[in-house]
Amino acid sequence: MEKNNQRLLIGCGGCLALVGIFWLVIAYGSAFWASQKVKKMLGDSILTDRTETYISPTHLKSIRDIGQWELLCIDDEELVDTVRSGLFTDDQLVRIYYGTLRLGLDLSQIDQSCAVVDGERLVLTLPDVRLLDDNFIDEARTLSFHEHGQWGAKARNELYEKARRKMMARALTSDNLDYTRQLANQHIVQLMKTMGYKDVVVLFK
Repeated sequence: MEKNNQRLLIGCGGCLALVGIFWLVIAYGSAFWASQKVKKMLGDSILTDRTETYISPTHLKSIRDIGQWELLCIDDEELVDTVRSGLFTDDQLVRIYYGTLRLGLDLSQIDQSCAVVDGERLVLTLPDVRLLDDNFIDEARTLSFHEHGQWGAKARNELYEKARRKMMARALTSDNLDYTRQLANQHIVQLMKTMGYKDVVVLFK
């Protein structure tokens, strides 16, 4: 009788152990199912959590110190004229203007937010290429091709502005700007690679 009781106690203990294992498996399965459900609800953001950090102040200063970076230089000359009706004859002023238009980047004003390190990639958002100097006409080389009548400073200034507008229209074409952006991208990527960045993306505002 005592042996039978011992077998019964041993049997009950085994059952309790099996029940404990069963509930442990159920709990683990529920936790796994819940974690998968949360991942599905949140999408891939859990799996692709990447920290964005800014470029080092030393490298940022090296870029800013470049200042104006001339990438494309365009020499131009424009012949412009103005006519004024007179009583017997018309007065005419014809002048030739020479100018050098410099296109490129102005990096002097970039700040920390312009350069972001995303994983192993450096993303640079730079100001767009532009005309670096508005005073591109060389007034010392300006020639009066033909001058008839009396012309004051106002008329000469108007002729100067007319030549300036024509030069800008000739130089700041979409093709020239796109080409300057390509040059800027090549030079900036090469510069950043010398600083140790392997994957560089350049964007223009």
